[in-house]
Amino acid sequence: MNTVTQEQVIERVKDILTTKTCLAEKDDGTYESEIYVDYRDELDKKTIEKIFENNNPKEMFEDTISEGYLNSEFENENDVNEIVKENFDDAENGFFYDEHEDFIRDWIRERLRFKYPHDHYLRQDVYIDIIANTGDGNYDYTINNLFGNDCCECDANSSVIWLLKQQGYTKRQITRFIKKEDFQGSKFLESVYTECLNTSSSMNALSFFVSMTLGEYFDLHNTIKLKNKSSRKKIILEKGTPCGLYDPWNGAGSLLEINLEKDVVLPLKFLDSALPDGHRGYGIVSIYGMDSSFWKSDSLKIA
Repeated sequence: MNTVTQEQVIERVKDILTTKTCLAEKDDGTYESEIYVDYRDELDKKTIEKIFENNNPKEMFEDTISEGYLNSEFENENDVNEIVKENFDDAENGFFYDEHEDFIRDWIRERLRFKYPHDHYLRQDVYIDIIANTGDGNYDYTINNLFGNDCCECDANSSVIWLLKQQGYTKRQITRFIKKEDFQGSKFLESVYTECLNTSSSMNALSFFVSMTLGEYFDLHNTIKLKNKSSRKKIILEKGTPCGLYDPWNGAGSLLEINLEKDVVLPLKFLDSALPDGHRGYGIVSIYGMDSSFWKSDSLKIA
């Protein structure tokens, strides 16, 4: 009676894996199995918040995905074992699965690796609220209401004043605009005026609203973390980016309808935060009931 060696068992298992499954042996002797993901699967808002509250968001993201697919790992491994079991027996050559089951299962477990659907989730859209702080954060953003009953004395620290200068307006033009409410034929100045008149609280931060993939947000997040070391870095927001005065602390704001005339170049030193909607407090969705179409995609670049 011929005795089947472990080496022969291994060769038979390898042959089955190659011919009966989609698995291919890698250079290191392992086999990679791809975890199935439904195209509709997404990370929810609270999970995304937890990821970016962590000191190492990328590691937290990978751990979250891995933990979410533990059951899939077990199912996947069992499927592989079942295929080997169904095709292993060959009485003529002395191969009987039951005699080697424990060895085969251990061998497969040691060599089976799983490819998680990280890329699927990195393509998920996230909706980011970008808050500027040109010094107005020191005043709890109360110096951005330039007109109306709650208007404040013109302060150079105001993000709205900064935006006027950034859009190309001179000190003289800005003075005419604020003191005489002279729009000078500018739709941009008119929209700033209307935005200031329609604030519903005293704390209003100049904010921009963009959508991007989770992968792109990881890149932005990493850049922001290094802003003290890379002070010359800038965020460029295309002129079509939604922009307005927003109060996430009290759940208020204005119309969010400032009509930019040119791209906004926001130095990282003037960036207060760039966080998923609702992460800072009350979100645009909860305050205004906006849907995802409000946030502008492909409108942010880092320079």
